[in-house]
Amino acid sequence: MNNQNVFYDELCLSIYTTNRYFHQLYQIVLGKYELTYLQYMVLLNIKQQGKSTLVVICRNLDLDTNTLTPVVKKLMIKNWIKREKSVTDGRSFELFLTNSAEQKFELIQIEIARIQEKLVGDDQQQFTKILSQTHTLNNRVQELIDELTNKK
Repeated sequence: MNNQNVFYDELCLSIYTTNRYFHQLYQIVLGKYELTYLQYMVLLNIKQQGKSTLVVICRNLDLDTNTLTPVVKKLMIKNWIKREKSVTDGRSFELFLTNSAEQKFELIQIEIARIQEKLVGDDQQQFTKILSQTHTLNNRVQELIDELTNKK
């Protein structure tokens, strides 16, 4: 095995490990509310937009509707979100946070902000650079996926 293969494998492992660690970190907060990270990301999308459709959330999270539909249904059962017919397009439904979810979500955001402050601290510039690098890497990987699956 050459050094380039070892480097590539180490990069993949490092990204995988970082992903696991972030999920564990968020689960410290989200577990109290019986939420998964993906459920949190759906709630965050809705919160940022006020109301949203499943299609928009899928696009924002780069996931298929068949992945997010059960997540949304579970959030509805848990009374985190409600849905209503869109005023502008009667064929679609808009999702929004319930009143109790709004309050709980604010508490979650406060706890996550504390974690983020401990993690990033005064190194905002370093984390901005890492974020830029991960966006570049994500774009390269997506381009390669498209190329290998002929989605040009």
